[in-house]
Amino acid sequence: MATKKIPPYYKKQENNELHFAVCPVCNNPVQIIGLNKRLQHTDRPYAKHYHKSIPGLAVFDKEAFESCSLAHPRSNLSKESLKPACTEREKQILTSLQENFDQVAYLFQIYTGIVMSRKLAKEMLEWYVSEQGHLYRGASLINAPWIFAYLSQGKKMWGRIIKDPELQKVLCKNVPSGQINDEKFTYKGPAKIFFWFAKHKQIKSSDNTFKETMQFFVTCDDKEIFKKTITFDYELFQRLVNTPDEKRRYKEKFTELAKKYLG
Repeated sequence: MATKKIPPYYKKQENNELHFAVCPVCNNPVQIIGLNKRLQHTDRPYAKHYHKSIPGLAVFDKEAFESCSLAHPRSNLSKESLKPACTEREKQILTSLQENFDQVAYLFQIYTGIVMSRKLAKEMLEWYVSEQGHLYRGASLINAPWIFAYLSQGKKMWGRIIKDPELQKVLCKNVPSGQINDEKFTYKGPAKIFFWFAKHKQIKSSDNTFKETMQFFVTCDDKEIFKKTITFDYELFQRLVNTPDEKRRYKEKFTELAKKYLG
């Protein structure tokens, strides 16, 4: 974290040096506290929203600030809680999902152990659009892949390709006649096996660190057989977004599908 003492990221005010950046969620200016001076309550610098516009850097938007998850983290978010209008920030979420849907699918597999097939991707995209997922109050540009999954309907597990060995064992143990062949999960009988997401939380600790989590569940006839806490890794998503196109073998396949629904 450095401003190089160059305007508009730096400002000299009387005997104080002020350092600025832009909030990745609401695009408002933030002041970096503790960059050159050690703080008593934490050993790391942190960003605090700055309630004034900074020429050449960012214009302060009060409405955006009020809905910013970094400024106002929420621990009891409802999937039905939507923003009243689609602003430039929400449009950026849709654009990011379109351009990086291959990496959204990859992150879905990493965190759930389930491969996102084209059919599953289509169903999730249709639901996201119908529910206006980009307007969800807990959604932002940095958490878009996880919120895309979080807002989805419960989905059947039958026929899914399962990459996670732990989840494979749970399914075979807890589902009558459940089996994994070539990583594909199948079973016989009337059992209803679903996966779904719940309990999205935004948490800000006393040392000003911020994290977001959600719960991933698998149920058998409404009985929980698998549960996992997913912690959002913004830096991982950013690295995936910056991966050269020639190394993204599924980019064209998934981005074309996403643009069909989100464009």
